[in-house]
Amino acid sequence: MNILFHRMRTGKKGQIVAILTVALVIFVIAAFIVVNVGKSKLQQGKVLNAAQSGVLAGGSSACILLNNMANLNDNMVANFAGFTVSMEFLLISYTLDYVKLVTESFLTLIPPVTGPNDPSAGVHLAAAAKRLTDITFGLINICLTVTSIILLLNGATLTGNELYTLIGELNDDLPKDSRNSARQYAFSNVGVDEPKIAFSKSGCADAWCYSLLETKFDVFMRELPLTNKNDTNYGTSTLTFNWNDSRTDHIVNNNISVTVSPIPKASIRKVTYGEVAGSPGTFLGYWGSHSSEMNPVIGTLVTLAIVLAPVMIALIWAAAALITVLAGIFGWIWSMLTTLATVYWTACGAFIACCAIPWTAAVCCEWPSYFCPNAVYYTTAAGFFLGFTISAGIASGLFLAAMAKTPPQDVPCFAAEQLPPGSRGIIPAHSISVNVTRTTSPSSTDYAIYKTDWPVQSGAASGVVSGGSIFPPSQQYDIYPNF
Repeated sequence: MNILFHRMRTGKKGQIVAILTVALVIFVIAAFIVVNVGKSKLQQGKVLNAAQSGVLAGGSSACILLNNMANLNDNMVANFAGFTVSMEFLLISYTLDYVKLVTESFLTLIPPVTGPNDPSAGVHLAAAAKRLTDITFGLINICLTVTSIILLLNGATLTGNELYTLIGELNDDLPKDSRNSARQYAFSNVGVDEPKIAFSKSGCADAWCYSLLETKFDVFMRELPLTNKNDTNYGTSTLTFNWNDSRTDHIVNNNISVTVSPIPKASIRKVTYGEVAGSPGTFLGYWGSHSSEMNPVIGTLVTLAIVLAPVMIALIWAAAALITVLAGIFGWIWSMLTTLATVYWTACGAFIACCAIPWTAAVCCEWPSYFCPNAVYYTTAAGFFLGFTISAGIASGLFLAAMAKTPPQDVPCFAAEQLPPGSRGIIPAHSISVNVTRTTSPSSTDYAIYKTDWPVQSGAASGVVSGGSIFPPSQQYDIYPNF
């Protein structure tokens, strides 16, 4: 036993140094492995996170635009329904005034004084004068109604076209905004670890100056909005950023590539009043199957507007034709009144002359009390109807000119998505995808005792925007990621 302890106490010195050296080498190699593998995994996670962030950002941007498009289309639908209901009341008023006006006009051909020495002649003449006044106001009402119809047509057309233009502008922004948002968030979350220039090389005298210095990536992100604005490729496009990492003796070039397939423009078209009138059953069925979220009052009005569309177009054109017919009726009545005035003035003069002859006075002197007042009435009425004829002719010309410029069948009703063949009414989803790739050059670094590999790291993500619809308007678009 003593010999054993003696040998242990008297062995060669320095053996622990060799053991520690080997252990340190193993520890350093293990540390390199852990740090580099961990860094690679961390960067891979950031790349994937960047792709997913881009999808969510681009999809969210598209949701805002699509919901705004649905909101504007909601206003178009309300404009369409309001136009139909308002036009319905105007045409009812027009028809009632028209019938009353024509009836009163034909009654003016009846002589107010019914016979010689009529005791009620004054009352009858006052009633005839009142009838001419009523016809005057009736024609004014007709002209005002025609003006209202013209203004309603123009207003509904201009409002509908303006709303559709705004929808088109938002639709044009769909690929641009979804691409730009996806790029912004992808680059922001990819984990660019570009070092700032060393303080000694910065030329700054204090920390405040140094803190204001921008890296290449800072400049890239600040100028990204301008880059996006100048890039008009709104299909699948790729944007890259690269920088050199020279914190060690080994200069490493890093490259980030972001490829975005943005949400394309929706395939929308303008549906006009004529198209709705041509196939009301199709639009009524489509509206009824998708309008559960619509306000019940608006939904009822839109349903009524679709049902009445074919009738309304025919009635509006009929109203334009009737005002032309009215001008013709007035012209014919004017000619008849002129003829009657001539006849009655001739008879009035003849009977006055006859009354001056003694042997015929007994027979002739009572007739001027019949013919002369009626002659005055017919002359006055002819003057009124000459004015009525001219006024109705002007109103007819303006009405027909307005109808030629803005026909009712061209009134915009709403914007509708053109569904792909075989979709069976299913509203299409809008898809977006983002692919982020990070490469390092050189792809490996040899540290003598350990070699670090930098594999190509990539992450891809996609999503769809759905849940809402342009028509019937439903502002419930949301992004549904596929990850």
